[in-house]
Amino acid sequence: MTIARQLDIILAHGPELSAGGLDYYKLGLWAAGQPNSRILSLNPALPSDELERRLRAFLHGGQPHTVLVAALDPHHRARRILRLLTEVMQVNPELISVVDLQEALGSPDPEACNLKAHHLIGVNASMVTRAQPITTQELPVTSRVLVWGDSFGALKAAADLADLGYPVIQAYPGPALSPLLPGAPPAEPFGAELQDLITRVQSHPGIQLLPQTHLVEVLDSAGNFRVRLQTPEAVREEKVGAMILAPELLIEPGEAAAGAASHPRVLTLSQLEELQAAPEEAALLNPEADSRLRVAFLGGDSHPLALARTLNAARRLLSRDQVQVMLFIRDAKVGAPGMEAALGQAQSAGLVVFKLPQLPSLALVEDRPRLTFFDPVMHGEESLTCDLVVLDEVYRPAADNAALAEVLHLFPGPAGFLQGDNVRFLPVITNRRGVYVVGAGRGLMDLDQARAETDAAVNEVQQLLGRGASIAPKGRSVVDRGRCVLCLTCHRVCPHGAVTWDNRAIINELACQGCGVCASQCPNDAIQIRNFTDDQVVAALETLDPRLTPRIIAFMCKNSAWEAYHAAIKLAPVNLPLGFTPLRMPCAGKIDIDYILKAFTYGADGVLVLACHPDNCKSQEGNLHAQWRVERAREMLVESGVDPRRLVFKTLAANTPQDFLAAVSSLAEVLGTLKAA
Repeated sequence: MTIARQLDIILAHGPELSAGGLDYYKLGLWAAGQPNSRILSLNPALPSDELERRLRAFLHGGQPHTVLVAALDPHHRARRILRLLTEVMQVNPELISVVDLQEALGSPDPEACNLKAHHLIGVNASMVTRAQPITTQELPVTSRVLVWGDSFGALKAAADLADLGYPVIQAYPGPALSPLLPGAPPAEPFGAELQDLITRVQSHPGIQLLPQTHLVEVLDSAGNFRVRLQTPEAVREEKVGAMILAPELLIEPGEAAAGAASHPRVLTLSQLEELQAAPEEAALLNPEADSRLRVAFLGGDSHPLALARTLNAARRLLSRDQVQVMLFIRDAKVGAPGMEAALGQAQSAGLVVFKLPQLPSLALVEDRPRLTFFDPVMHGEESLTCDLVVLDEVYRPAADNAALAEVLHLFPGPAGFLQGDNVRFLPVITNRRGVYVVGAGRGLMDLDQARAETDAAVNEVQQLLGRGASIAPKGRSVVDRGRCVLCLTCHRVCPHGAVTWDNRAIINELACQGCGVCASQCPNDAIQIRNFTDDQVVAALETLDPRLTPRIIAFMCKNSAWEAYHAAIKLAPVNLPLGFTPLRMPCAGKIDIDYILKAFTYGADGVLVLACHPDNCKSQEGNLHAQWRVERAREMLVESGVDPRRLVFKTLAANTPQDFLAAVSSLAEVLGTLKAA
C-alpha cells in the first residue's frame, strides 16, 4: 500500500478475530512494517479510562493525526474507541478511516484471510492518508423568509416564522387569502382555527403580504437567494435566506363531468354545496308531492378527502325527509383516519353504494337525468331515472407549479406537485437546500399532516438561518481557478443549484451537498471533492493485489450500495470473491469514466458501478449520470478489444444486501466464463 503521510493504525482485536481465522498478531506485525505507519493493538473491552489513557499515549504530539481503525464490526465493537477519537481527542472525522475486517473472514484458508485483511487496510490507508481535514465556517445569511402560497400550510408557516422573529414575505397569486379545507365544502365558512390563523397573518407586523404576485426569477443559493417578484405595481427584488412553498390546491370537475350535458338537474358538487349552504331552501332539493327526491352522486373516488366531501353532502341530504341518495363509485378511497367509519355511518343512514367497474353513462330523458350502467350483481344493464345527479370534483395542484419549479430549478414531482417521490427528501426537503415544500405544495393531505409538515419546514429554516449566520463545511468542494475556463458545465449539471460564477466558477458551500456530479463532469478537471479526489481513487486502484482473484472493483454510492455492502458482509457465510475491492463514492454521479478505465488499466478483471434506484438518488440524477458514463465506457472498452460484459451497472437500495451479493456473484460468474473461454 502507498501511504502518503504518517498513519496511526488502531487494531481493535478480540477473540472474534482468531475465531474467524484471522491472526491479528501477524496482522499487527504486517501493519507495523508498512512505511510511515505506527500501530496500536487495543482490546475494545478495556475500561473507558484505560482506553483513553492508551490512546492518548499513542497519539502523542499536537499535529493532526490520520487514523485507521480496523476491527470486526467496528461501529459496534469499537464504538467507544471511535467516540474517544472524535469527541475526546478531537480527531477530525475526515481523517479517520474505519475498516470492517468481516469480509476478510470469508475464506477457510487463513493465508487468504490475512491477504484480504492486508488488502482492505491498504485500500483505506491509501485514501485516508491523502485526505484533507474539512473544517466548518460561519457564513452570514439573510434571515428573511419567502413563503409562497395562501394554503393552510403557507399561513401557518408564515405565522410561526414571524412569531420566531424571522421577517416574512408571503406572496400568492390570488387577490386575497383564500385557503381551502380539503374534505370540506369551499363555500363553508372558515372554522375558528383557520379564521384565527388568517387574522394572525393579516395583522402580524413581521409579515408582509403580497397578493397577485408571480415569481419571476431566483438567483444565487441557500442563505442568500435573490428573488424577483412581479406585483401589480412593479417588479420587486428581494433577498431571502429560505423559501417555503405551499401554493393552494384547485378544485376541478372530475371524470364523471366529462361530456355531461348542462342542465339544472345536473350539478357539480360545489353547486350542490352552495345550495345546501343557502339561507333559503332550494326548490331542487325538495321532493315533489307524494314522491321521493332521488339523488345520485357520480364518482368521489379520486382521494379519501374527495370522498369525504361527497359523504358530507350526502349525509346532509339524508337528514331531510323523502330523499333517496345513491353513490356510484369504482373504488371507495378510505385510506385516511376515520374514512371507513364515515362511509359505514353514511350507509347506515340510508346511502346506497354501487361499486361499479365503470361509472354510469348520463343522458337526459323527459327533463330528467337517466343513468345507464352494467350491474355486476344482476349481470345485466340497468337504467335509473333521478331527480338530481351530482358530479364529483377532484383536487388538483396549483396551475403554475410547473413554472414555479422551473424558476426555482426544482425537480418536479408527480401529478404536478412540487416534490418528487424521492424518499431521501421526505417530508419537506427538495433538491435545493433552503427551499422547502409543505402541505398543498407537496400533495393532498388533511390539516393534521399539513400542520406536522409545516412544523418540520420551520425547524429546517431555523437550522439553516439561525440568527443571521449558518454553519457550513469549509473547503469540501474546491475549484482550481487556474484550470477553470468558465464553460459553466458545473452550473448546468449541479442538482442543488450551488454553483454561481464571477470570472470563474464559485461553489456555494452552504448549498453544496458534496455529491461530486460537477467534479466528474468538469471537462478540465478543475473541481475536486475533498476526500474523494482523483488522486485518492488512483491510489486505491494501485493497491490491487494480483494474488487475490477475481479482481473486481466496485464503485459504490455511499447512500445505497455502500450500506448494502456492509449489510451483506454481516450475513453468514460471507462469500464475496477474494479480489473484491469496495470503493466508496459520495454519489454515483461522482464516478468518472476515467475511474472505470483506470480500474482496468491497474489490473481489474471486472468493474461494478452501483448506484441508487431511479427517483431515489439524493442528487436526483447522479445515478443517471453514472449509467450514461458506464454506457460510454462500454463503447470505449469495445474499441479497445475488451469484452464489455466486464463492466456492469446496477441500481440498489441500502437495505438490499442480497441484491448486492447477487450483483457481485453474477459478475464473478461472467468473469469465470470469460477466463475459461
